[in-house]
Order: sequence, then structure tokens, then C-alpha cells
Amino acid sequence: MKKKIFLSLLVSVCVFTTASKALAADKYLGNFCWQVFNSAGQPYWIYKFGVYEKEGGHLSLFGSIGYGANGPSAAHGNAISIGGNIKMTIVSSDYEEAEGQVWSETFTATLNASTLSGEWNALSLETDDGINVITKFQMGSMSPIACN
Repeated sequence: MKKKIFLSLLVSVCVFTTASKALAADKYLGNFCWQVFNSAGQPYWIYKFGVYEKEGGHLSLFGSIGYGANGPSAAHGNAISIGGNIKMTIVSSDYEEAEGQVWSETFTATLNASTLSGEWNALSLETDDGINVITKFQMGSMSPIACN
């Protein structure tokens, strides 16, 4: 009986250690921030991410989207370096109490790897009154800025 318990414990530790290493990011690259502009060139919001590099050119993004009176909202995503570009996908959502609005957005961008600026597209779902859902498609550009 003791052998079975010891063997189960040993297998559990090995599985946990392997899973932890697989989920861990390899290298912290620092905080990166972007100002997002709409298609008319007006500032929309700011993304702030802690960026982690994993093997094979993959990047993990953990941070926030900040705009308006509601303050920052959680955002996360991933990116991959392909040739001279970085392709990025970001997901964020929040409930804005003052407006009674819920929104969820999937944001994609292609950035120049040397300038970290580029173009973006987003698809979002919003409620205008907590009941009716509005689908929006938006696009524009984004440029890196100093993080505050």
C-alpha cells in the first residue's frame, strides 16, 4: 500500500513539474505600451503589457487596456514573430458601471518588428443598455509609447 501511495505521489510531482515548465514563460522582455489610433488618426486607448518570450518566437502578453473614466481593464494576448513582422492577438472585456455597458473585444495587429508600429483591426460586442448587443468592427494604427 505504501508503494502505491509513494508511486502516485512521485508521478503527481513529475506531472506537476512538467506542466509548470510548459506553462511558464521563458524570458521577461519588459513592459511595452502602445497608443492605439482610429482610422482618422485620433487617439483611442493605450495598451500596457508585460511581455514574455517563449521558444520559437512566441510572445505572451499580460496587462491592461486603458481609456476613459472607467480606468484600466484587463487584457491579455499572444504574438508571434514572422519574418520582419509581429502578428498580435489581444482579448479584453469589462463592465462599465457608469454607462451600464458590457463589452468584449478581440483585437489583431500586424506590427513592423523594428518599429513596433503597425495596423490593427478589432471586432467587439457591446451592450448599449445591458440587453441589446451591438457588433462593431474598427481599424486603425498603433505606435509604441513610453509606459507610465
